[in-house]
Amino acid sequence: MPVPYDIELSDSLQKKIRKLQRKDPKYYEAVVNKILQITENPQFGKPLRNILKGKRRSQVGPFVLIYEIDEDEHLVIFIEFGPHDEVYKH
Repeated sequence: MPVPYDIELSDSLQKKIRKLQRKDPKYYEAVVNKILQITENPQFGKPLRNILKGKRRSQVGPFVLIYEIDEDEHLVIFIEFGPHDEVYKH
């Protein structure tokens, strides 16, 4: 069985997750479960293109979770979470 990857969360994502935990525990739990699922199999998400090349996305209900994989460090770096319009604005 493969060893799960380590997790790193961007500062902005940490803030959003803390806020989500207070405001919507259901989606908070869904995001945490998705993060854990991705650390088990980082290739799970859809590869992105253009300026987000090298990153992947995964749906969590109506939201998108953006992350990248650092194979050398055996690390998944979670970058952004939010509605499609907000996430792809960056």
